[in-house]
Amino acid sequence: MKILLIGNRNIGKSTLLYSLFKNCKYGGIVCIPVFKNGMKIGTDAIDLLNNKKETFSRIKSMANFDGIETERYVISIKGLKFCIKALERAYEKSNFIIIDEFGRLEMKEEGIYSIAKKIIESNKSTIIVLRKEIEKEFLKKFDKNFKKLYMDY
Repeated sequence: MKILLIGNRNIGKSTLLYSLFKNCKYGGIVCIPVFKNGMKIGTDAIDLLNNKKETFSRIKSMANFDGIETERYVISIKGLKFCIKALERAYEKSNFIIIDEFGRLEMKEEGIYSIAKKIIESNKSTIIVLRKEIEKEFLKKFDKNFKKLYMDY
């Protein structure tokens, strides 16, 4: 089974997934929000197989690491490598994998794209987090029979 969890930015997709699966030993990654003084400053990636955590992104003014700049954030190169390794391990060891999230980088075939594509094209059950804005583009790239869950207020 392939499931897309689709919603707008900051609606709680990652927080929901982490709440549901943090105590399970499924494979994959979840990028949970990090706050400082009530303001979201970035995300940390969590490897669901071993609960290890790595800085994934920070707002540009707070990023003190090498990374890839996006509109609002800098994505850590170390964090990306952490996610790729976590997904590779999940592919080897798990039949149920969570990919949070397949975003703009992946649509350009960068970031976690290669391992995510391998997982998507496999027979493994998968939940993939997507922002609503890239749903159509994603479905053109991956012509699979996805079940879709939409998060909205």
